[in-house]
Amino acid sequence: PFFLSLRALAGDENKAIAENGFDLHEKATSTGQIGRVRQTITDDELISEVDISVGVLPGIPVRVKGTVVTTAMLEVILPEEWDVSVKGTSVKNSNVPIFDQILDDMDLELPVGSVYEQVTGKNPTSVLRTFYVDESIRITRDQDENFYVWTRM
Repeated sequence: PFFLSLRALAGDENKAIAENGFDLHEKATSTGQIGRVRQTITDDELISEVDISVGVLPGIPVRVKGTVVTTAMLEVILPEEWDVSVKGTSVKNSNVPIFDQILDDMDLELPVGSVYEQVTGKNPTSVLRTFYVDESIRITRDQDENFYVWTRM
């Protein structure tokens, strides 16, 4: 939901700017790896958990690891169409000494939705459309027709 919210905030008129930002982010984290990605969905909330491992500097064998957790409000418009608005993002299970305990014990979360509202006057809504779902798989597309395949664990 975090990157979907950035894309929604940019709107169609600034899609190229958003894509350029995503490209810069990808290049900046090119030494990183994305591990397991999980979603938990309730009647009114979507929680995304992404395991990441990022190199501190190219060529230096030190990696920062953790799980980025983003919580979003979920509104079911139709069974196959969901509106998603990010609430907050946090990092759990970090391998950075001292910070790992602070991040986990203090339950620190960046209130992304509130920041959007204060800076722009609104919290952007992303639309997710499900094209296929059964007991074991869900295929969803975002506003740019990127598709995501989720399997039940």
